[in-house]
Amino acid sequence: MNNNLKLIAVAIAMSPALAFAEEAPAEEEPKLWSGDVDLGYVNLSGNTNETTTSGQIHVVRENAPWKFVAHFETIYSEAEDVKTAEKYDAYTRLEYNYSDNKYVFGRLSYSIDKFSGFDDQYTATAGLGWNLYKEETLDWDVEAGLGYRVANVEDPLIAEDEEESIFRLSTLLKWKFSETAEFVQLLSTEMGADNTISVSESAIKVQVIGAVSFKLAYLVKYTEEVPVGIEHSDKTTLASINYSF
Repeated sequence: MNNNLKLIAVAIAMSPALAFAEEAPAEEEPKLWSGDVDLGYVNLSGNTNETTTSGQIHVVRENAPWKFVAHFETIYSEAEDVKTAEKYDAYTRLEYNYSDNKYVFGRLSYSIDKFSGFDDQYTATAGLGWNLYKEETLDWDVEAGLGYRVANVEDPLIAEDEEESIFRLSTLLKWKFSETAEFVQLLSTEMGADNTISVSESAIKVQVIGAVSFKLAYLVKYTEEVPVGIEHSDKTTLASINYSF
C-alpha cells in the first residue's frame, strides 16, 4: 500500500513537467529563403509625356556557412514617345563563411545598357570579405577581390571592345535607424588597366504595412573611359514599392 502511495505521489509531482513537455511547441526550422521585390512606375501626360518603369528582384538563400544571392533589375524610360533609358543588370554570388566575421566569395555579373555606348558587359570576380560590424540594427561588410571583365562596344568604329583583369573593392552598410525604416549604402569599384567603373547606391526603405514598404533610391554609375559622345556619370533616382518575403 505504501509503495502504491509513493508511485501516486511521484506521478502527481511529475505531472506539470509532463504536461509542459507535451505542450511545448516544436522548434521552428531556420528560414532558408528570403528576398525583396521592387516595382516602380511613373506616367506623365500633358505638356510632358513621359513613362518610367523599374523592377528589381533580390533573392537570398542562406544555410550557414553558405549564402547564395541572385539579383536582377531593369529600368525603362520613354519621353515624348522616344526611348530615353533601357537597362538590365543581373548578378549572382556565392559566399562561404569560414569564421564568424570572414568569408570568401565568387561573383558573376551581366549588364546591358542601351545608352552607355556598350552592348553588354560581363564580370567574374572572387575574393575575401569581412563583416566589420553585425548587430540587430547595423550590418557592415567590406570585400576585395580579383577578376576579369569583358565589355563589348555598340559601335566598333568609334571604340574597341575591352577585355582586362580587374581589382574589385566594395562595401555594403545596412542601418535600421527605427522600427520601420532602414538605410542602405552600397559602394563598389572595379579597377582595370584600361577602365574603372564605380557605383554608388543609396536607399531608404520605410515600412508601410506588413511586408510592404516604400523605397527611395539614388544610383550613380561612373565609367572612367567611355565611347565618344557618352557621359561618364549615369545618375538615376527611383521611387518604388517594395515587398519583402
